[in-house]
Amino acid sequence: MTSHRLPLVLLFVAGSIIALVLIGGCLDEGPAPDDRIIRTIPPAEASVLIEEMQGDPDFVVIDTRRPDEFAGGHIPRAINIDSAHISEHLDDLDPDGTYLIYCQRGVRSVGVRELMREAGFCEVYEIEGGMSAWRAAGLPVMAGG
Repeated sequence: MTSHRLPLVLLFVAGSIIALVLIGGCLDEGPAPDDRIIRTIPPAEASVLIEEMQGDPDFVVIDTRRPDEFAGGHIPRAINIDSAHISEHLDDLDPDGTYLIYCQRGVRSVGVRELMREAGFCEVYEIEGGMSAWRAAGLPVMAGG
């Protein structure tokens, strides 16, 4: 008789756990996922975004490559925060700002994007394919650091 109740007990426990997870997610005080924009965009769309946000002081372009890579050419208006040290700088950035991030090929910036998501940033765009794709699209590059 006990063996017949075991599946019901397991089902009840599993359902209770799912309910608690769902309720816990609704009680989170952070921004709702629908209120956040965290996405990867192609270089052409990134270029349009830069143009549209040109006068907005809350818009920041972040090159997450090493300083030597940044000095070899970067997107105009970009600041350099090496992905290896990004966690040290997150507190200096406004989570309500708008950010466009990139690296060389789009690998390191994925980690930065996820760190920013976890830290509660509301609007983060990542350039698909990074600086390599930006250059291949013939978009402007600024030399020097």
